[in-house]
Amino acid sequence: MPADPLSGGPGQLKPGYHVPTGTGTFGMILFLIALFMLFAAAMLGYVLIRVHGPKSPALGTIHVPQSLWLSTALVIAASFTIHLAQKSLRREHQPEFRRWLMITLALAVAFVLVQAPSMTLLLSQHHASMTNSMPLYGFIFFLVLVHALHVVGGIVALVITNSKATKGHYDHEHYLPVHHAAMYWHFLDGVWLTMFITFLVLR
Repeated sequence: MPADPLSGGPGQLKPGYHVPTGTGTFGMILFLIALFMLFAAAMLGYVLIRVHGPKSPALGTIHVPQSLWLSTALVIAASFTIHLAQKSLRREHQPEFRRWLMITLALAVAFVLVQAPSMTLLLSQHHASMTNSMPLYGFIFFLVLVHALHVVGGIVALVITNSKATKGHYDHEHYLPVHHAAMYWHFLDGVWLTMFITFLVLR
């Protein structure tokens, strides 16, 4: 098998080879753009079906679970705390950084726990409304589920980041993984707010 031209041995880069600065951030931006297209297409589909669907119920008749308000508060709080974590790290306030990062993880887990009963309620409303009108509750359930799954992925990243933070892997010069985690969470925050506001306006 021909050797990897970038490798000086199994799993090693050639001496003198450096990954260009900003490659990781650029990759994260591309990843978020791809996710944006996924969520934007799904939300556009929901809006079109809700407004123009032949069997779509009248506006004001969709009941959005009240627990989604708590979910919204949690996701906004987590976005704020991870910002504080990143800010503390750049100032080399390590105890503060680790505390805010741990709080962010706790808020993210709480978000998923709150979403679970909300999705159960949406699913039951979906089954109850299937015979009378378009199954919009099922569509809302699907959108909330897709977002929650991406939050679970973010929780995995936060667990890894927290683990490395406790071992002192990050400082004011080496913080890109924390920055990328913050970018991802701010994105999920924006997506959730867009979804929730849409559900409220077109309920």
